[in-house]
Amino acid sequence: MLVLNKTYGFTGDGALVAPQANAMAAVIQPMMNGGSAPWLLYGIGAVIAIVLTLLKVPALAFCLGMFIPIDLNLPLLVGGAIAWFVSSRSKDAKLNAARQEKGTLIASGFIAGGALMGVVSAILKFAGVDWYLSGWNTAGASGVAPAELIAVVPFLLICGYMIYASLKTSEK
Repeated sequence: MLVLNKTYGFTGDGALVAPQANAMAAVIQPMMNGGSAPWLLYGIGAVIAIVLTLLKVPALAFCLGMFIPIDLNLPLLVGGAIAWFVSSRSKDAKLNAARQEKGTLIASGFIAGGALMGVVSAILKFAGVDWYLSGWNTAGASGVAPAELIAVVPFLLICGYMIYASLKTSEK
């Protein structure tokens, strides 16, 4: 945590995004500092959650989708689409459940690996190693950096692997 704070910081430009921590701070800070909490907003949120639940829409997923920035939310959306795809390809409910469970396990591994590589990246940046290749990752006339375009290829390969490995799962 100290290396992450010294490398990126948690506030200001270029800081690490921590929407959940910011949300919890916004809820707790008025109570800890003697201020009044926005009870009307909490009540509105509760009513929205109840309505979503009655409509059989997962309230937590909906609210996180509204709160988390799109650059963090897009992989969740793609993952949800993949989960739906692999869990609806068969008429056998047990096979569909096994496929979705396998996909969830694979996705969890990718999430953990991504988090670990984020820490490794922060350590390298803290040590002064420029593995980011800053010059190559600069937006050109089109407004898009070549590195961003190339990053789409591994993303699509990971999505393809998740679909392939999940569909290959047989019922246990």
